[in-house]
This record gives sequence, structure tokens and C-alpha cells, in this order.
Amino acid sequence: MMGERKRRACAFMLAIGLAGAATVHAGRLYKWVDENGKVHYGDHVPAKYARQERRVLNDRAIEVKRIEAAKTPEQIEAERREAARRAEEERRRAEQEAHDRMLLSTFSSVDDMVMARDGKIAAIDSLIRVTRSRIAKLEEKLDEYTRRAASMERAGKPVPRKLSDTIQEARRQIRRYREFIEAKRAEQERIRETFEADIARFRELKALAARAESGRH
Repeated sequence: MMGERKRRACAFMLAIGLAGAATVHAGRLYKWVDENGKVHYGDHVPAKYARQERRVLNDRAIEVKRIEAAKTPEQIEAERREAARRAEEERRRAEQEAHDRMLLSTFSSVDDMVMARDGKIAAIDSLIRVTRSRIAKLEEKLDEYTRRAASMERAGKPVPRKLSDTIQEARRQIRRYREFIEAKRAEQERIRETFEADIARFRELKALAARAESGRH
């Protein structure tokens, strides 16, 4: 019984002390915890605890504001990485939604997509055929130029600079045409891979739409 009265008396005195301090200091107190876990009250926070979390109390010792502890460099870096991760997720989500809308607005069926894919590949095949034809013509001319140069060399005559330059240019052009064909073949492969993924996604979107529609009935 005596212990209970003592606790009540201590609580009463603490309340009076806090109220008096709050009145003296314009109705504002700070509450903080030291390194030993002891709670302190005062009209200002000592410099050594200025970077720790602290609470602001009103004249009735009620918390009205919480001031977060200063973040460490590690916490700041972790928050930066998390913000970057969320921003990247949002970018990918928005990009996927835009791509989904494009698929649904552009194609009405998988057959449409297959036709579009085959049309793109066929157009590149036409370019490759034209390029191969140009290569064949250049190779014929190059063969003629090299025979002429070899004939001059056998006769002990110098090969004219113009002929030599023409041979080199023909070889460079043939090499560029062959590189062009390789690039176009790679482009065709990318088209196939892209359409394969798009067709799978289109089917998924159509299935989701069908389930949503059935759920409304």
C-alpha cells in the first residue's frame, strides 16, 4: 500500500516538475534518451545528442513532434539505392503497359502478328537479294581488274595508280555489302525473337481479357 502511494507521489512530483519547466521555457520541452537508455527532459538538447531522435513536448508534457535521428551515410546510400530500384520498377511497369496497349491496338489476332513478322522478314530478304546481286557484279569487275593488273605485271609494266585504286575500292565495297547482309540477317533474327515474345504476351493479354469478361457474367 505504502509502495503504491510512493509511486503516485513520484509521478505527481514529476508532472509538477515538467509543467513548471514547460511554463518557464515558453511551453516547449525536449525529450531524449542517452547512450545508457536514460530518458532526459530539457529546454534544449545537448550537442552530443543533437543528431539522435528526440521528441518535442507541449506544456502538458504531451508529445507534439518527433524529430528523427540524423541518417548515417550507409542509411542514405541504402535509401538512394531503394529509390533507384523503385524508379526502375516503375519505368519498366509503365513501359510494359505502353507496349501492351500498342499490341492490342495494332493487332486483332495472332495471325495478324505472324503476317506482320513474315512481311518484315520478306522485305529484308529482298534487300539481301539486291545486295548479293551487286556483290556478284562487283566480283565480276574485280576479277577483270585483277586480271588486267596481273597481265601488266607479267609484261613488266607498272600497274597504273587508278587501276590499283579501283581494285582496292571494289574490294572495300564488296566487304561493306557482305557486312550489310550480315547485319540484315541479325536484324531478321531480332525480328523473330521480338515477335515470338510479343505473340506470347498478346495471347496472355487476350486470355486475361477473356477471364475478366467471363467474371462479369
